[in-house]
Amino acid sequence: MSLSRRTFAGLLLAAPALLTACSTRPPKAPVEEEMPPLPPLPDIRRIVLSHPRSKELVDVIYFHNGGYDKDAMAKINHLLRDRRTGEVGRIDPLLMDFMFDLLLRTGLPPTTVVEVTDGFRSAGTNADLVKVNSNAARESYHLSGRAMDFKVPLLPGAALGEIAKTMQRGGAAYYPSTGHTHIDTGPNRTWKTR
Repeated sequence: MSLSRRTFAGLLLAAPALLTACSTRPPKAPVEEEMPPLPPLPDIRRIVLSHPRSKELVDVIYFHNGGYDKDAMAKINHLLRDRRTGEVGRIDPLLMDFMFDLLLRTGLPPTTVVEVTDGFRSAGTNADLVKVNSNAARESYHLSGRAMDFKVPLLPGAALGEIAKTMQRGGAAYYPSTGHTHIDTGPNRTWKTR
């Protein structure tokens, strides 16, 4: 089938307008699968923390009645104090939620003992640690009570680290040299460790 000269000329004249119309239409956005929302944490949250060297243990319901329990958080603050200076910092309640949620995802009960190796750090302690430990960060979230290093004897640290990374609640890494896992309430990230 052949086109007449008139039809062909009409198509040529209309071509720029057709091309312009095509180029100004926004491209279709790729269909993205939405992540299902995370289930809310329970209304009652219990955590059991220990400090292996001092043998101290805190077993508290730190969240209930729609809020964080002030007395329970004070006990957590004391357990996670700077062990070198004795200075007690304010621990971020969201750090406890991160830990609680991590245990929940592993299927372990809230009565599982979490052995804390490092919590709040004073500026002096952190500065001294940076001098001798290449893994220590100058601007550590430990300084603001937003980080903790821990072990859960019932689970391998590497597995805990991997689960924590997938949660997207903050920073997470496993340190094979010491066997501890680190979590913090900073930006979602991880890093290479030794």
